[in-house]
Amino acid sequence: MGKLVLYFSKFGNTESIARRIAEKTGADICKIEPIEPYPENLQEVMEIGRNETDNEIMRPIKQLEVDLSKYDKVILGMPTWWYHTPPCVESFLKNAALEKITVFVTNSGIPLNVDDEMKRISPNTYVESSEIIEFTPLVEPSRLVTPLEEIDAWIETL
Repeated sequence: MGKLVLYFSKFGNTESIARRIAEKTGADICKIEPIEPYPENLQEVMEIGRNETDNEIMRPIKQLEVDLSKYDKVILGMPTWWYHTPPCVESFLKNAALEKITVFVTNSGIPLNVDDEMKRISPNTYVESSEIIEFTPLVEPSRLVTPLEEIDAWIETL
């Protein structure tokens, strides 16, 4: 059994942290990808994502390229979309039936209550731990706000 870092990232912030976790822990890594990709334009993504989130529309995802049963630790990474889980991650969680999970969330000042979200989406999944990692807003060149030392200290607990 091993570790898997599973993540969704549209503009690269969550992916950068997912890759750091995989590198430092030796975990496998896999990206959650929607069947119909989001557009590249930030404003369009914001409009579509807000509509999906507000109307609880789950975006279907491609089949994962990994077998989740081969991992005893799944570390899920996602950005915050309007105080919620992105629709494609919600699609994954509703269908994955995970017993336990570790979660990291990237945000640009929009908080996400991981425990409340997991209870809403996947009430039978136990959240072992969670970490919130802050970036500056995407409308400017996005940069990491949370100190790397703090992130690395959390990674060491994994």
